[in-house]
Amino acid sequence: MDKKQAIFNENDIPYKELELIGISKKQIWSLDKANITALLSGKRTCLLDLSFHDNNGEEISMKGKISLYWKDSNNAGVKIHPVRPEIMNDINLKPKELERLQDNEIITKTINNEKYLVQLDPETNELLKTKIKSISIPSNIKGVELDKQQKETLKSGKELILNVDKEKIAIRLDLNNPRGIKFLDFEQQQKIAYDRHNPQIIGTIHTDKNRNEYIEYMKGQKTALGNESQSKVEHKFKL
Repeated sequence: MDKKQAIFNENDIPYKELELIGISKKQIWSLDKANITALLSGKRTCLLDLSFHDNNGEEISMKGKISLYWKDSNNAGVKIHPVRPEIMNDINLKPKELERLQDNEIITKTINNEKYLVQLDPETNELLKTKIKSISIPSNIKGVELDKQQKETLKSGKELILNVDKEKIAIRLDLNNPRGIKFLDFEQQQKIAYDRHNPQIIGTIHTDKNRNEYIEYMKGQKTALGNESQSKVEHKFKL
């Protein structure tokens, strides 16, 4: 088996590298099951408090997510996904595409002649990308057998409405979710759609409990990190 395609096991976790960014073995195993599963699957964890010293010995503290990857030496390494003050548009997205991503949509984008799904992680401002041809949709979700058209709907990043136990549920691929699929509240989605199509109405029907918290944190990141500190992070960890 190609090790680069394998799931990580506990013995692969590079604790020494984690210690360099202020994360102990105890802290790793204090994470909940969902985050442990995500880490061992090569996916990203939740936001963590990270700290390290730059090449001049200056200590830098920041928030970020981490994931594991295979090095050429067949040893696991740690990748940092820092909270960025702005979206790093490294795939030349148009303003309208960026707006859609900021509106929690998934878009399709051709990159180097390959079709990708692209989604924004609102916590880090990272653009998440996956090849459409590599996406595998399960045949059964919540006891409902999916036909070919329903699978294609999900594979294109669109929402799919299912009738489960006489109730409607909305599901969609979610590149932020370790499971890869997000279950949405159907009524909430209807309210969000109403807000989106009625911008002239003051106020919103739905609420995002974390929105203000992240806005305040992002403002702090701009002040605390600044362009110089952000450059140090990117240079040191080759982000």
